[in-house]
Amino acid sequence: MDLILSDLHSNLHALRAVLRFARRRSIERFVLLGDLVGYGAHPNQVLDKVRELRPRFLVRGNHDKVCAGVCEDGDFSLPAHGAAAWTRAHLRPDNARFLAELPEGPLQLDPGYLIAHGSPVDEDAYLLHIREIGRAFEGFQGPLCFFGHTHVPGCFELDEAAGKLNWITLQPGTWFTLQPGCRYLVNPGSVGQPRDRDPRASFLSFDPARRRLRLHRLDYDTDGAARAILSAGLHPTLADRLAQGI
Repeated sequence: MDLILSDLHSNLHALRAVLRFARRRSIERFVLLGDLVGYGAHPNQVLDKVRELRPRFLVRGNHDKVCAGVCEDGDFSLPAHGAAAWTRAHLRPDNARFLAELPEGPLQLDPGYLIAHGSPVDEDAYLLHIREIGRAFEGFQGPLCFFGHTHVPGCFELDEAAGKLNWITLQPGTWFTLQPGCRYLVNPGSVGQPRDRDPRASFLSFDPARRRLRLHRLDYDTDGAARAILSAGLHPTLADRLAQGI
């Protein structure tokens, strides 16, 4: 069993809840889809815990690149820009190096299974519109790619024989079986900053042997995470959105 996590965004309170979940179920295989930092107030603590996990596979996100100084933040909003600058100033040197050395996606995992932060053809692309989704399916082979970046859980299902593309809203706690003859782009949502109007941390279990996955939503201390953001002097929008899931 793999636990698929994305977009932690320096939210230590949310990550702790996910790790408690994993310990109770003796899950030790982790796959991370990037954006470990940015927005939140605990970048070093989150990175320390990620490094302790020794994830099976890990790719970088756009906030990871910017906070490590690998690229500029030209398209960031004002709150995101401020959080990136604050994070760069507060990262320990070892964690800055860790971020800078994260691999670029897509990354092939087990046969027929790969991961990316944005799209398998562009690590910074948001998979929101039909054109980008079509290019993404054209850009990889095999039945399954996990991606993050949008902070919205669910999956695109492409039935190539029928020529149909469906968006599937995953139901928390219910196994979803991948169908033969279909290909999938699957998003676990965001651990640290959900944006589907549900403030609970969002992530997935993936059972490759049975070709099935399950969405999890966990309550965590959103007030504590918000207070930490405000205490750090980060933009109040980054605190306010946590309780609203936007």
